[in-house]
Amino acid sequence: MAKEQVSSILRALQILECFMDRETEWTLKELVDHLDLPTTTVYRQVSTLADRQYLVQDPVRKSYRVGPRLMLLASAILGQSDLRRVARPELEHLSDTVQETINLSVLLEHDIFYLDKVETHRSIVCNTQIGGRAPAYATSSGKVMLAGQKAEYIDDYCDWMRRKAKSLTENTITDPEQLRGELVQARLKGYAMDNGEIEAGLICVAAPIYDMNRKILAAVSISGPDYRMKEDETLMIREVCQTAENISRLMGFRN
Repeated sequence: MAKEQVSSILRALQILECFMDRETEWTLKELVDHLDLPTTTVYRQVSTLADRQYLVQDPVRKSYRVGPRLMLLASAILGQSDLRRVARPELEHLSDTVQETINLSVLLEHDIFYLDKVETHRSIVCNTQIGGRAPAYATSSGKVMLAGQKAEYIDDYCDWMRRKAKSLTENTITDPEQLRGELVQARLKGYAMDNGEIEAGLICVAAPIYDMNRKILAAVSISGPDYRMKEDETLMIREVCQTAENISRLMGFRN
C-alpha cells in the first residue's frame, strides 16, 4: 500500500512539473503522450488536481492550466525565500542605478527559474516573469551559473543540449561546443552576456551569487535594449558584478 501511495504522489508531481515548462496549457492527450502513462492514470490524477484547484480546465478547449491553489502555494514559497528577501534591496538599488530590468534567477535542471524581478520604467522592458523559466543556454544568467558547475554536470548538459536545444532567435547558441567556449569566458571574466539570444534586440549581462560554501547559488542580471546596453556596457558589467558580490556577502560568502 505504501508503495502505491508513493507512486501516486510521484505521478501527480510529474503532471504538475509539466506546467513548470514553457507550455502553459496541456490537454489530457498531450499529458498522456508526454509522460507515457496510461490514459486512465493521468485522467484520475488530473481530475483530482482539478477538484483541489491545483489545475483548472478550459471549458471550450478542454485543456488544463495552473489553478489558483497552486499559484497561492508558489507565492507562499517565493515569499519565504531567504535569497529573495535578502537580495531584494540590492536588486532595487541596481535598477535605480542602471535604469534597466533586473532579474534574480536560479538554475533548475536545464533552465533558469526567475525568482524575482525589478521592472524598469523606461520604454522597453524585458518580457520575463517571476516564476517563469527560460533555457539556460540562451541566457546570460544560465551561462554564468553553468560556468560554475562541475565538468560532469556540464557534460550532461551538453549531451542534453545536442538533443533538445532549439533556436529562440537567430542569435541563439545551440551548438554545445560554442556554449563550452562561452562558459570558459564566463569563468575567466566573472560575468556572462547574451546578445539577443533569448529575445531579439535584447542584451543581458549576469554575474553569479555565491553561498557560504562558495557554491553558485543564483545569478543577478541586467536586461535592456541593445542600443542602451552597448552604450553603457562597462557600467552595466561593473554594477551587476558589484551587486552579485553584495548579495553573496549577505548570503554568507567570504572570498
